[in-house]
Amino acid sequence: MSFLDGNKFPDYMLLDQKVCQLASATETNILNHINPLNAEEEKKRFLQKHALGDEYNPRFAYAPRNPLYSYFSISPSFETHKKELNELLEDLGRDSLGLIFEKKILDLFERMELIKSIGTPNFSNNSGEYYGKVDRKTLKFAKELLSKKPKKEGNKVTFKKAKSMIDSFIKKKKLPYKVVQRESGGSKFSVNIRTKEIFINKDVQLTDSMVKRLIAHEIEGHAYRYENGLLQPYSIFARGLSKEGLETDEGLAITVEQKEKLNVDAQLREYAGRVLAVDIASRKNFYETFNALSDYFPKEDAFTITLRVKRGLHKQSEPGAFTKDALYLKGFLAVSKFLEEHSMIELYYGRYSVYDAPLVMDVDGLIKPKHLPECDF
Repeated sequence: MSFLDGNKFPDYMLLDQKVCQLASATETNILNHINPLNAEEEKKRFLQKHALGDEYNPRFAYAPRNPLYSYFSISPSFETHKKELNELLEDLGRDSLGLIFEKKILDLFERMELIKSIGTPNFSNNSGEYYGKVDRKTLKFAKELLSKKPKKEGNKVTFKKAKSMIDSFIKKKKLPYKVVQRESGGSKFSVNIRTKEIFINKDVQLTDSMVKRLIAHEIEGHAYRYENGLLQPYSIFARGLSKEGLETDEGLAITVEQKEKLNVDAQLREYAGRVLAVDIASRKNFYETFNALSDYFPKEDAFTITLRVKRGLHKQSEPGAFTKDALYLKGFLAVSKFLEEHSMIELYYGRYSVYDAPLVMDVDGLIKPKHLPECDF
């Protein structure tokens, strides 16, 4: 099937539909498959044994896998998707929009391989290939942040009060999102932009500062880019252009917190801990990684950070890391550098990276961002 029109130019609208169709068929939320179902039970068991001086590496249980992803290498669907994606690559132009679609298709190939390897000995290596590994500059910055003492987090608030603060904000901005309390996961807060849900973990002791940061990070940082992407003529601007987009997504969210002066030091310190955790976990098991992080964080926090970088691995008793958490600090540095010569509005036409921004700004017909943070640009 060709996507060229009568004049031999790519029909990008048709390409966009097909790419997004294939993305829906092949993509899944990786976190749904690597967040353990028994995290709380294993946390309790681990901390009890640790207090007695016993070395114990958790045994995590995961949700049943979608057969398509459990048996990706032998699934007829996998080969069909790869064939269709390769056909799309043949019809792309060499203009900015063509290069954007090419990046998206190549990203889908890599994402398939990562999903296929969850829970296998190859997962850590594939994670490093997809998300990248800890570089020297980011590690040095992380260690500098960890050397500083954390500041007080603010006044405690109930979940009801936190929900009221967030509901008031999203109502004011006319956004169709809702706040959901959930069982403990890998992060205290998160947003699912497609289901329009903002999640808060049940066991988090909330403060007013944390809630304000949540609004800045999850809504003004993440949700706004998605909502602006939905306004564009091509749906891939909402779905995301390339794997580097996640790095910018997280870095931009931290930047918004910083520009709104929301006690970002405490959160930066946690992101620094995640970078250190990825670096250590790539060489050590769960127990050893936890011990190293305990030098910087309370035991509860050290467990959570270790869990984040060890989830999805084949065995917790072996070295290896889910390297996504190193992106937060790396992205913050990349966005900070980008903003030395560019306006932040250039990152709000959809979900893409600072490296993709020049291509995006060269695309005709894009809609000016409707949703922008309440900070100085």
